[in-house]
Amino acid sequence: MSRVVRVLPDEPAVDREFDYVLTDSVIESSECSEVRVGTVVRVDLRGRRVRGWITALDVRPQEGLKLREIKKISSYGPPASLVDLANWASGHWLGSRVHFLRTATHDRTVTAIPAGKSPNYTKFTTNNLAEEAFNRGGAVVRTPPTSDDVGIAIAAAAHGRTLILVPTVSRCQRLAVALKRAGVEVALYPTEWQASATGSVTIGTRSAAWAPIDPLDAVLVIDEHDQAYQQESAPTWHARDVVLERARRDGARWVITSPTPSLEALTCGAPLLTPDRRTERGGWPIIELVDLRSEAPTAGSWCSEYLARSLRSSRRTVCVVNRKGRARFAYCDHCGELARSEETGKALGLDGDRLVHPIDGDDRPAVCSACSSTKFRRVKLGVTGVSEELEHIARRPVTEVDASTELLPDGADLYVGTEAIFHRLDNAELVAFLDFDQEILAPRYRAAEEAMSLIVHAARLVGARENGGRILIQTRMPQHPVLQAAINADPGSVARTELEMRKQLRQPPESHWAVISGSSAAEFVERLGQRDGLEVMNANNTRWRVRSNDRELLLETLSSVERPTGRLRIEINPLRA
Repeated sequence: MSRVVRVLPDEPAVDREFDYVLTDSVIESSECSEVRVGTVVRVDLRGRRVRGWITALDVRPQEGLKLREIKKISSYGPPASLVDLANWASGHWLGSRVHFLRTATHDRTVTAIPAGKSPNYTKFTTNNLAEEAFNRGGAVVRTPPTSDDVGIAIAAAAHGRTLILVPTVSRCQRLAVALKRAGVEVALYPTEWQASATGSVTIGTRSAAWAPIDPLDAVLVIDEHDQAYQQESAPTWHARDVVLERARRDGARWVITSPTPSLEALTCGAPLLTPDRRTERGGWPIIELVDLRSEAPTAGSWCSEYLARSLRSSRRTVCVVNRKGRARFAYCDHCGELARSEETGKALGLDGDRLVHPIDGDDRPAVCSACSSTKFRRVKLGVTGVSEELEHIARRPVTEVDASTELLPDGADLYVGTEAIFHRLDNAELVAFLDFDQEILAPRYRAAEEAMSLIVHAARLVGARENGGRILIQTRMPQHPVLQAAINADPGSVARTELEMRKQLRQPPESHWAVISGSSAAEFVERLGQRDGLEVMNANNTRWRVRSNDRELLLETLSSVERPTGRLRIEINPLRA
């Protein structure tokens, strides 16, 4: 006997469901033993055969409407809970449900899912802080950068069906090996999709937020602050928020960890747990600041005398300078003071005989506020420009590293590169940031958080202070909250400073943004008009920022506006707004 089912075609531009007839002959010809919500099928749509997901069974069809038949049952797809979660995510980030269901679906055909095994609740040896965190039901744990992920991952796995998110593939693989050695049955997502569906402890990166393990008993997000957890393209969904919603729906215990928790984590309402002060401080390396305003340069304008000596005395050394996506800053050629806005404190660039800000529009004469000098020098370091001088100063070969670098030469021990270098090396004796002001003064609202994240990466490369790990930071702002937090191994201090600033400037998470761009953005904003509770700001006639203190109001209002034809991109609380 045929039945009517509802199908969401894999067409993001359509994003609506259609009713189809599912015949007995199609069911019998399928290798899948059952048909359920989330099953992947093939249907005809507008003259083409496309993939789709069943979203409802035994639907009452509209009278008088002739329905087409489903052509094929292709594969098992995400469980019904994730189909429903895709509906929630679609509204939460104003994106097509198709986007999320694609992430939740295995890229290969799945015709059988073995029976799930009983969860293993064996208690493994773990640390007390991890046990306490999971006993709370939900908690944020601040961990030193050099702490081991294994202890808290084992504490999570002891609760049964567990989903663990890790920022990078390499760390996923290392953690999976460690858990297997401890006797935990592990599935790596997405390659071991079927094992995840049976209930094995699942480990993966951002996409694993949509792993088919269901229901969940425990959720762990490691390095929650990492930008890799947020999708950069619209819809700008965040894996942390997805898994916490899953935990809420399943009644699962959850813990998110980080050496420098994001403000979103710190304001989520869960308790913040930290190790004792001695343990936390011991997990950070030695951090030294070099004030470039008073340090006599030995070559060019970027290498201090102290850095030059360190380069010659340290063997395996990494020099970091981010050359892409950074503003041109200016500093006084007489006293070394960085040019900053008198109103906002943000760094200014040199444009002829004026000091300007590229976004805020700040514009004043090029006169130093500290010594009244009118001579300024631009600051913009690049990897290639630094490399030649670096080789001369250190008196040894230099290896350049950027995002395109795949293999590093054997025997190299002096590197210069962008932050991509942190993902190419496992250890170093010294990490030197050549001009850290490019990070802490970048024209982005999350600049301080991103700067702390870079220091965490460097700390993991050099190791804890007891092992001699050292980070050297050159700056013209040694009193900046980020740098003071780093040298004192106290990330909480910069979080408090940042949160107060976000409140005053109405930035996320204290307020919510929607960044609108694309060829039809102007028409969309015109249709939006002026609404109560929303503030519309025009950045440069190509991007608009809509701000509201109420996220639900923001989402509801934007979704109610009829979308014009043409390309339209809406990003909710993007990282780089």
